[in-house]
Amino acid sequence: MPQEGAARMDEVVVERVLRIVELVPEGSVVNYGTIGLVASCSPRYVGRVMKEFGSNVTWWRVVNAAGVLPEALLPAAREHWDEEGTPHTHEKVSRSAFVDVEDLEELWRTHGIDPGSG
Repeated sequence: MPQEGAARMDEVVVERVLRIVELVPEGSVVNYGTIGLVASCSPRYVGRVMKEFGSNVTWWRVVNAAGVLPEALLPAAREHWDEEGTPHTHEKVSRSAFVDVEDLEELWRTHGIDPGSG
């Protein structure tokens, strides 16, 4: 059951964020702000979506601008990063793994299905 605040979230934007996350290629990551730019919402909103609904998508591919995830998520994320060949240290993902906004916009434009378009 979603947390109490989740009911007030825009379902279309939530779905858009989750669909964009699923487009991030294996071995790559994206930060909250980049997803926000493509999904037309704030980085904090992306973080909230990921916290409340992100467990069923490739959450380990979404990090903060420094390449870091919350400490509690790092052990599982490191396993995924190793499996996918994502370059990282023990604490964070390397800058070389980041997808930039232009590439993410292109992925969304060519492969995404906007939940608000129908």
